[in-house]
Amino acid sequence: MKRFGLVVCTVAASAMLVASQWTVAGAWELKDQGECIAPANPGGGWDNICRYTSSVLQKTGLVKPNIYVTNMPGGSGAVAIANVVAKRAGDPNLIVAGSSSLTFTIAMKRTPHTYKDVIPIAQIGVEMGGFFVNADSKFKTLEDLTKALKADPKSVSFCGGSAPGSLDHIKAALFAKAIGIEPTKISYVPFQGGGEALTAIMGGHVDVAALDVSEAVGQLEAGKIRGLAVLSEKRSAKFKDIPSAYESGIKVDLPNWRGLYMAPGAPPEAVAFWTEAIRKMVETPEFKAEREKLGWEPAYKFGDEFVKFVGDEDSRFQVLLKELGFLK
Repeated sequence: MKRFGLVVCTVAASAMLVASQWTVAGAWELKDQGECIAPANPGGGWDNICRYTSSVLQKTGLVKPNIYVTNMPGGSGAVAIANVVAKRAGDPNLIVAGSSSLTFTIAMKRTPHTYKDVIPIAQIGVEMGGFFVNADSKFKTLEDLTKALKADPKSVSFCGGSAPGSLDHIKAALFAKAIGIEPTKISYVPFQGGGEALTAIMGGHVDVAALDVSEAVGQLEAGKIRGLAVLSEKRSAKFKDIPSAYESGIKVDLPNWRGLYMAPGAPPEAVAFWTEAIRKMVETPEFKAEREKLGWEPAYKFGDEFVKFVGDEDSRFQVLLKELGFLK
């Protein structure tokens, strides 16, 4: 009887421990501290994804515990995805920032991992890329930049917050191709995040930063940099004074989605929890205010639709990289 009582108590204690991770309705919810990995240094687009997502989720009460941000730069997302696959498999408390930059890293084969090795859960917006210069730059318009590049492609230095052959570099390469210059002749300086690239142009070390609008917001509003163009058919909803590339007759359009993925092997209940929390988050006034402040456009995908989207994008980018001469 004593042994029987001990077994019953042990089973009951185990059941209580398991139950502590479940709501009364039986759905998993975050009980411990959450974490969002930003695969770049502070100040860039990936950092924005984590900081604004964690802030709004907590502010709206959609997630109760704190969600801290870990910056893990390197290889335009390659270091972070390798760490998540090797060391964080099955972690239900972890979400990771993703974007088209990671797709380029995958398409360039700079990582052995693909979106099939992790769990894509949500796209929370899309934003325009563009070219930004120091407020005192000799380049006043996109036409000025075009003339300089046509005269001597090496006379202009571009920089970005991702590796060669990744999203920011491709912005410059697509522009070069559109104006009749061999894309591989463009001079590009990579940094570990958009914040570092901005510092480089403000310090006069590089001529042009190829970034996304949200990465440039603070310095644009402070008047320390200027936007030459957004690489899109239309102007940014936030910075309507910056012309679109199409207005100058240069048909370059390279939107960058912003989203999140989870570690492989994360419990389905945890995946469902985070997906639903983020789905609700993007509809809140708090998130819409942050999105507009960053200059992101509304574009949302979840679950299977998002998984298909990132897989298709990988295939498209491999074709594009071959056309530009970055991939054989």
